[in-house]
Amino acid sequence: MDIVTLTILFCLTKCHGVIRLKKEMDAYTCRQSSFIRSMQLGKIQMSTESPFKKFYKRKYTAGRKKPGDKRSIPKIDENIRKKIQEKMLKIPPGLELVIEKYIENKTGKQLESPGTLERIRQAVLVQKAGYWNKNPHAKYERGYDVFAYLAYQAPGYIIQFHHIIQKLEKTGLLPDNIRVLDLGSGPGVVPLALTWFFKERKKGALKIDAIERSEEFIEAFKSLVPEFAKGSPVNIEHIHHADIMTGYSINQDLYNLITCQNVLAELSDYDNREKTEILMKYCSSLTEDGFLILVEPAELRHSTSLRVLQRELERSGLYLVGPCRYIHEGECVPAGCWSFAELPGLKPTRLMLLLAGEDEGYRFLNTDIKFSYSIFSKKPEVMTTSRINRTGTTPFRDLKDNIGEFVNVIGTKMSPDIGTREFSVFLFCDGSGGLKVYLVAPNSLKNDEIKKLKMSDYGELLKISGVRVRWNKKKNSINLIASSGTQVSAIHK
Repeated sequence: MDIVTLTILFCLTKCHGVIRLKKEMDAYTCRQSSFIRSMQLGKIQMSTESPFKKFYKRKYTAGRKKPGDKRSIPKIDENIRKKIQEKMLKIPPGLELVIEKYIENKTGKQLESPGTLERIRQAVLVQKAGYWNKNPHAKYERGYDVFAYLAYQAPGYIIQFHHIIQKLEKTGLLPDNIRVLDLGSGPGVVPLALTWFFKERKKGALKIDAIERSEEFIEAFKSLVPEFAKGSPVNIEHIHHADIMTGYSINQDLYNLITCQNVLAELSDYDNREKTEILMKYCSSLTEDGFLILVEPAELRHSTSLRVLQRELERSGLYLVGPCRYIHEGECVPAGCWSFAELPGLKPTRLMLLLAGEDEGYRFLNTDIKFSYSIFSKKPEVMTTSRINRTGTTPFRDLKDNIGEFVNVIGTKMSPDIGTREFSVFLFCDGSGGLKVYLVAPNSLKNDEIKKLKMSDYGELLKISGVRVRWNKKKNSINLIASSGTQVSAIHK
């Protein structure tokens, strides 16, 4: 073989390797938590809808398990199982008991009653079907509709709002005494989360007003929230039976906190302009140092809709506190911004486990906690970024002019790890616009700097030095590639 042929073969091999590496780096998507769920069930359940299938085609050999193979699956090491279970989140045992007692008192039967459990299962399936409808909707007109909500959705919703209010507390901006108006309260999910928070906080007092249109939800609210609030500095003032889109004539009392969780997604008959107008009317009763908190599901259409609504509210006079930050000047384009937080898996409640039974348990174990949120204030200086030292950093809007170069950036971590086995991938943003920016860290890197990146929280502001700019042609986005020389530091304002 002559020298020319050898040279051509060498170049082709090298080129193939580069293309393969690029494809692997580009193959990031939201990971499913089937592994965590398998820990909860005590066995592995490999999802047949793995998002990695389209990127990694398995080659089945004689030594590997094929689709439909009935062979047993190896058990997970007991120490690994225990570590995962220790990280799982759970609602307070006292609250779990309050929910169980409410269902038993309402039905007049034990929670384990087969008939009760079967009717709750059917209501759960109906609600899930409505959620995935083109126009999301759910009806809560019967007692079993409320039971299904309490069993399947409420635990995760309570934990996620508890997490948000804890993050706000860490900023030092939350006053000791809070008066809250909860819009579309349902059975009192946000008040229950706030009550839990105040029980742990051990200072200040909480007064609750709420608006809810479902009579069944109001009945549940009046039973659950006061019972769980016993012995705590929590006072339920009013719960108004009204539609939040038409019943905005509220008391002129000022609120430190106005909340709206998992409500706006179901208002498919209203556009963002109408939602903005009604929210601004409620904010007329918000104190100057108060906060508006909106929470929506992490699913693509709802999450991106929240970001669009977020910009409308800013144009109407509110100021964004988080999780986004405007570090460099530019024009944010929210329409394609899919950003959400993800918490460790939820430890199933006793009611969830009863509904799961032996077969098809995955249909009734809602253990993933993923959500999108926005926090607003009426004061521009609440979370200012003007004190951040931007010297020597490149705005994201200019990264396309630095392809192939090493740069320093400041950005907000706007996603959990959405990478692959080989690469950790995180969405970052600095509010300046331009192409989407993903930070890519090979998992072969084990240095402390990369650990800081992976351990940082969603919404945390980071300075990242020494990353190479790459253009991801397939995704029409920018990849910032971390290496052994990359440095990561948190920015505290």
